[in-house]
Amino acid sequence: MSNASVSFIKTTVIGGLVVVIPLSLIIIIFGDLFVNLVAIAQPIAKYLPFNELLNTIIVAVLAVVVIFLICFMTGLIVRTSWGVSGKNWFERSVLNRIPMYSMLKNLTHKFVGEEGTQFTPAEIDLFGTDCRVLGAIVEELSDGRFSVFVPITPAATVGQVYLVPASRVKRLDASLGTTINTITEWGIGAGKLFK
Repeated sequence: MSNASVSFIKTTVIGGLVVVIPLSLIIIIFGDLFVNLVAIAQPIAKYLPFNELLNTIIVAVLAVVVIFLICFMTGLIVRTSWGVSGKNWFERSVLNRIPMYSMLKNLTHKFVGEEGTQFTPAEIDLFGTDCRVLGAIVEELSDGRFSVFVPITPAATVGQVYLVPASRVKRLDASLGTTINTITEWGIGAGKLFK
């Protein structure tokens, strides 16, 4: 097996893990929370004046509303000064010890434009041919080249970093979100990037 094949397999597996692990954790945590909330509210459902199916649906909807309120209240608490301190402590003590957490956090901040540094969508001519790729300008280097990130479809958070001459990079007049959607959907909607 060639080095290129091994590299492709390794990168693809890592790309899958980056998506599957956080998604699995979210499903497990919220699924468990949902089941527990429904179990807690089930005795109350017996006293509702509707049939058993409708009572169960009402309890399930209430469980979803409670989960939403928990997330909202947590977001509000994190915005306070002591909430920020607590979040920072939790991040330093727990989250930063989780493999790939820091990398995913930094990448997410860049993608959404927090901390004043947002990736700029670009059309990139990597090898001086007329075959171009979609990516993002990460940084402009002092020698005039660009550091660009080219995602692997459909996992936009996994890809390669290239150093490319400025003449081969064309900034797109499109939002980063639209560009990422096009990449994750195998190029569907690419026409919106070039209007």
